[in-house]
Parts: sequence; C-alpha cells; structure tokens
Amino acid sequence: MSKPFDTILKTLIVGHLGEWTAYLAARAGLPVGPAEPLDTDLSATLQADRLFRVRADPPFVLHLELESTGRLGIPTELLRYSVAALGAVGLPVHSVLVLLRPKATATDLTGVLDVPGADGRPYLTFRYTVVRVWQESVASFLAAGPGLAPLAVLTNEAAGNLEAAVERFRDRLTEPDVPPHLAKALFGSSFILCGMRYDEARVEAIYERLSMTLEDSTTYQLILKRGEARGEARGKAVGEATGRVAEARGILARLGTKKFGTPPPAALDAIADRERLERIAERLLDAAGWDDLLGTP
Repeated sequence: MSKPFDTILKTLIVGHLGEWTAYLAARAGLPVGPAEPLDTDLSATLQADRLFRVRADPPFVLHLELESTGRLGIPTELLRYSVAALGAVGLPVHSVLVLLRPKATATDLTGVLDVPGADGRPYLTFRYTVVRVWQESVASFLAAGPGLAPLAVLTNEAAGNLEAAVERFRDRLTEPDVPPHLAKALFGSSFILCGMRYDEARVEAIYERLSMTLEDSTTYQLILKRGEARGEARGKAVGEATGRVAEARGILARLGTKKFGTPPPAALDAIADRERLERIAERLLDAAGWDDLLGTP
C-alpha cells in the first residue's frame, strides 16, 4: 500500500493498539485482553499488515489485513498468513479482514475458505472475519475509541449526510479522553480518509466550515494550501501533496515523541518525501531511537 491513507491507518493502529484489538476481537467473537504487536515478517515472501498477541484466556494471535481495492484470492493469502503465524508464534491465529470501501469487496470474501483435497473431498475449512467499514454505523466507530473514530466518515450512514457525520466525529474529539493535540491529528486523519470515498471539493467545503474554530489545526491549514494551489497549474497539485506530507509528518512526530522523546531539531521537517515518511512510520515499533528511525532510507 502506498496511498496517503495507508500511512494514516497504520499510524492510528500503532497509536491506539488496545482500541483496535478490542474492537477486532469483539467483532470476531473472541475474548478481549492486553495486546502487544508482533513481527509481521513471517518469511522471506510473507509480510502481514499487522499481527498482535492478545493475552486473553486463552491467549491467541490476531492477524489484521486492510484492503481498499477489490481482488480475488485474498482468502488464500489470509490462510497462508495464518499458518505461517501459527508456526512462528505457536498460538491459535484468527484473521480479520477490514474492507475500507465498497470497491474493496470481492465475491470470494465470504468469511469461510473450504479447501478440497486431491480426491475432491473436504480437506480444510479456514474461517476468518470480514469487516465492511461502509456497513458499520457511525456510532459504532465513535464508541470504539479515538483510534477508530476516524473510520466513521467512511460508513454508508456518513455518506448519506457527510456533514452531520463529520460534526458528530468532531464532537467526539472534544470528550475528556481526547487531548487537544490528539483531536487535531485525528480530525486531520479523517480528512485524508475521506479521500477514499468522496469528492475532494465536497470534503474540503465541509471540513473548512467545521474547522474554522481551530484555525491553527493542520486540517484548516491544509485546506488553505489546497485553495491557494488551485490558482496554479492543476497538474502541479502542490497544495495537496504538501498538505499530505505535513499531515503524515505531524502524526509521526506525535507518536515518535511518545516512544523516544522529542525528535532532533528540524529532523522531521527536512523530510519532504511522503513515501519515505510511510517507510519510517512502518518501522516505528521496531526502531531503537530517533537516530535509528530517521536513518530509514
């Protein structure tokens, strides 16, 4: 995955691991417990989106895959990941596939993969959970915690009245469990996620109205930059690219500060390559410190 919203989602998961694992485990009908990330490199050719060890009774591994485009064959991939994770960790594994938009669906995503043997008789039945984000309610994501709340804007319910849904989401960010700096980052995250489903001009108009009270927010500044960029040649897309880089950089700085402390002066500001920021974000859990993390090519 290499689109701006991929980095946003990975950052949300890293920063709100407990909320994500609790939500996914509940959707799969599994017990909830403290969770910790696991290495996603299962072999030289297999890398899962996310793996978590859930210390429930009994303990298990939760495997998460995010998809934004539709294609056949995903259930077989989930089975491969599940078997590899079982061999690597030695705990039962359950896969959860999160489909982010309607175009991500496919006819074989039924939640069950039946594998026949060479003789045609049933050999193996693999079960997994499918979460179709657009079929969920706005309230379900808002109640799941700040780390999942931005997904509320991608639901069919939100599509019916996007401004009302964004306003409910913004109001959720004013609750006591969301500090102001996190509220601004999450509001910006939802703005970028909207790009998966809605017309850009419509989204900008809504977010500009709803963020006027937070004129120092990254979202508001991003909208202003985009508006200025429209005065230039459309092909340059300067405002959009700059805004997305700034959004990714800001969230990375916030999460990195929690783990390593304040980053070296101007170190993050010097990184203008969005793809490099994505690679850095993917190493956040494994890096030993800022020097190690920022050494990511």
